[in-house]
Parts: sequence; C-alpha cells; structure tokens
Amino acid sequence: MRRLHVPALAAVLALMPAVAQASDCAKDVKAAFEKQRTVGSYRAVTRQASPEGELVNTVDYVAPDKMHNTVVAPGQPHPLETIAIGRWAWANQGGGWQELQPQFAQSVTSHVTATLGTAIGVGEVYVCSGKITRDGRTYTAYQTTPKLAVAGRPESAENPVLARTILVDPDTGLPAFNIVGSPKAEADPVMAVAYSYPKDLKIEAPDAVPATRTR
Repeated sequence: MRRLHVPALAAVLALMPAVAQASDCAKDVKAAFEKQRTVGSYRAVTRQASPEGELVNTVDYVAPDKMHNTVVAPGQPHPLETIAIGRWAWANQGGGWQELQPQFAQSVTSHVTATLGTAIGVGEVYVCSGKITRDGRTYTAYQTTPKLAVAGRPESAENPVLARTILVDPDTGLPAFNIVGSPKAEADPVMAVAYSYPKDLKIEAPDAVPATRTR
C-alpha cells in the first residue's frame, strides 16, 4: 500500500484545547476535562476563522486508542481524513485511504495516546464566570484573564485581546464548549470547539486494510 506524507497534520493537532492551572476555579475546569477523557467516546468540532474562510476540524475519539479526524479547509477540494487505531494510522485526501509513513503515524497515534490515556495538563488560571446561555442552553462558565494574543506588542486588529472561555454542562459535568476570542460576549470567536457525546461512535480501519494492521 502506498504511504502518504501529510505535513498539515501537525497544524491540525495543534488546535486541540489547552486546559487549566490548579488555581482559582481551574480545578473545576480540570475535573470537567478529566471526566471527558474517561467518558469512553466523544466528538470535538473546532471552527476557526482564517482569511480564506472557516476551517472545520471534527475529531471523534473512542477509547482506548481510536481516532477519526476530518478537516474541511477553505479552498481545498476534498477534506483531509485521518484514522488512527492502536499504532497504525491512515489518511485520505480524496484519492482513497493510504497508510501513513511511520514517523507521521507515530505523531498521530501519540496524540491519541496523550488525549485518551494521560491526565489533563495545566497551564492557565480560570475564574468562575457564573452562568451563560448559548444555543438555548445554560452552562457554567469559566474564563481566563484576557491578554494580548502576542505579548509585548500594542493592541491592534492583528493583535487582539483574547480570553479562553470553557462552558461546562451543569447536568453532566462535561465540557460543552471551548471558546477563544474577545472577552466581549457579542464578538465573534477566533476559535470555538463544540463537544458532544454520541452513544454510537464507532471507528473502524479503512476498507481493504488487513486485520493485522488494525492494532
């Protein structure tokens, strides 16, 4: 089977969320993401603005070691799909599934292992922001201290003040949204991740892949 070089994959994986430092309300954010990690399966849909249009990255995770990632990028004729199962990974850019070269497969499978098998790291301080209604539902909100996107440079359209807001479902204790953007509620976000927890998520190896290649 031909192998595929996918240089854009690292940039896609970099979109995954950072979580919180154990300070203030950060422990609540950390607990929500740790519950997500151990829930068994979930979907994360990231929408990120760019000058060319909106990039949409959908990632399904199924414990203990499966991932299906689909990236729809503006200007690209086909989505970029990646499947990882165990230590194997495949990609499809519209021409059919191909096995990734070992070094690229390792970067994908290492990401899956870290996401599903490692406790959430720490990095930011969050404050409790009360209740926020989004899409007709009420969530518990946590927000980081607003700061410039690039420290040391003056504020501008290219260097805005940003904050990360985590919305947690109060009924389940699971993260529902991870939003990066202006701390002003009416502003459009720079990036927004929506989490859902379908009960029927399944990830299988691509068609015509030998069974020995699935673990």
